[in-house]
Amino acid sequence: MQTSACRTDDPLGEYLDGLGALLRDKRQRASFAMYALGLLSDGERKSMEPIAARAAGSPEHTHAVHERLIHFLGASRWSDAAVRRHATRYAVAAMQQQGPIRSWIVDDTGFLKQGKHSPGVQRQYTGSAGKTANCQIGVSLVLGSDHAHVTADFELYIPESWAQDRERCRRAHIPDDVQYEPKWALALRMIEKAKADGLPEGVVLGDCDYGNKTSFRDVLDVLGLQYALEVQGTTMLRGGLSSTPSRA
Repeated sequence: MQTSACRTDDPLGEYLDGLGALLRDKRQRASFAMYALGLLSDGERKSMEPIAARAAGSPEHTHAVHERLIHFLGASRWSDAAVRRHATRYAVAAMQQQGPIRSWIVDDTGFLKQGKHSPGVQRQYTGSAGKTANCQIGVSLVLGSDHAHVTADFELYIPESWAQDRERCRRAHIPDDVQYEPKWALALRMIEKAKADGLPEGVVLGDCDYGNKTSFRDVLDVLGLQYALEVQGTTMLRGGLSSTPSRA
């Protein structure tokens, strides 16, 4: 994606060109450039309509540009996985210039939401607010060094009550092949993907929502990853030489 604002001798331009190369055609690349530069601009409002108004140059063209951005972000097909992989590798390469990756951190974050129509929203506990609240929850994998950290992957958690109501899912544009997965399973999938992508490994860190799950720890062992996970004192362990359970 070559634009006057994105030169290959400029680090930001090189990064954006790499993202643009993953899109399907010139129209998608142009829409992406418009949206990306709108987010990076000095404009106070970063939603699609004000970005379109700034990019259009004249009021009579704003509606057409707005519709173009809506189509690009909501309906056009492009590989989300490929775009995120490029962004992660670019950020990790920059981080490694200051020092090695030391940790892979798994965690979940709540996003407070009103109403009930946004994908995955319901009353559930979120550590972000420290209470049960109406919110969405996302599970993330963060790569960290001694100097910086970057979110390498992110998955929206779809509660079981949502997954069992396919009509509600369709109204929220959740694909039929998206089924219920607990948070620790989402984290494992991201870890396995990061391992397959060859990202530099670190010690897996997480709280007891992940450390308490035997299956989570077992897969980390199979993957050959070191981990330091919180485990509740009530978690039962079974020794290899004895069938008598003991407390962690």
